[in-house]
Amino acid sequence: MINFEELTFHLDLNKKIYVAYSGGPDSSALLYLLHENNINNFEAIHINHSLSKNASQWQLHCEQVCEGLKVKLHVESIEIKPEGDGLESAARKARYDIFSKYLNFNEQILLGHHSNDVAETFLLRLFRGTGVDGLDGLAVKRKVGEGYLVRPLIKFSKDQILNYLKINNIKYINDESNFELEQDRNYIRNTIIPAIENRWNKASSRIAKTSGFIKDRNSSYEYLFNIKFQSLIKNKIEVKELKKLDEVFIIDILRMSFKNLGIAMPSKKIIEEIIKTFIKSNPGPKSEVSWTRADNDQPGGHICYRDKCIVISKK
Repeated sequence: MINFEELTFHLDLNKKIYVAYSGGPDSSALLYLLHENNINNFEAIHINHSLSKNASQWQLHCEQVCEGLKVKLHVESIEIKPEGDGLESAARKARYDIFSKYLNFNEQILLGHHSNDVAETFLLRLFRGTGVDGLDGLAVKRKVGEGYLVRPLIKFSKDQILNYLKINNIKYINDESNFELEQDRNYIRNTIIPAIENRWNKASSRIAKTSGFIKDRNSSYEYLFNIKFQSLIKNKIEVKELKKLDEVFIIDILRMSFKNLGIAMPSKKIIEEIIKTFIKSNPGPKSEVSWTRADNDQPGGHICYRDKCIVISKK
């Protein structure tokens, strides 16, 4: 059963709410749950990616459902141009750009991600060699543009969502691309996780819990680390002060400085280059390191040497 109080715990019901409505099972459950609980101040956004031959039918389905529920629907059509990390990342960036366009101050866009999605993301990042930060899963609530992106179903499982849809006889769309195993996430969802759960029942929910534990531990560590190294976590840092510290602390000071500035985290290779250029060598006016994020979801970074300090800025 999906508890309404848990569903709305992270929402501000006095502010405008949008549901990112694809017509799939997760966003359909979200749409109907808000409607049946008389949340009046919400609208839906459907993004037609124009990638499937069924895209126009999916749009029509969403229009008919929202008309029946008397929910205002905004339809956006986009053309995806894959760059860097490929189609999935390009589509995600395009969606988030649209979300930012709609959100005014403190308004909210709701996504239908659930605990199985957290498990998939955990495994995907694990296999790609992410750091500890990357294993803390999907954020329940985070800033997007002037408003917030919220995942109210994050504590509920896929089975709970499908059961809700079945009990209430709610029709939804099955996107055939979710079964294309060429995509890493689909391979994890359709091949790896079923194999794991065949051996360890409810493994997805346990992985999601572990991801939550990591998130809590990361938050505690960052809080204490910021207190200890507050004077160094900034955009201009004296090199001689950094050289007094162990490398592991230098890396985390840089990482938290990037995070505070809204800069994309560099790869391990770039971090090693930064350490070599500014810490293990004698930097000069021409010393610099730059990096970008392949999907352009965050600004890249640039570090140069000025006045005996490393200076961090967005690229």
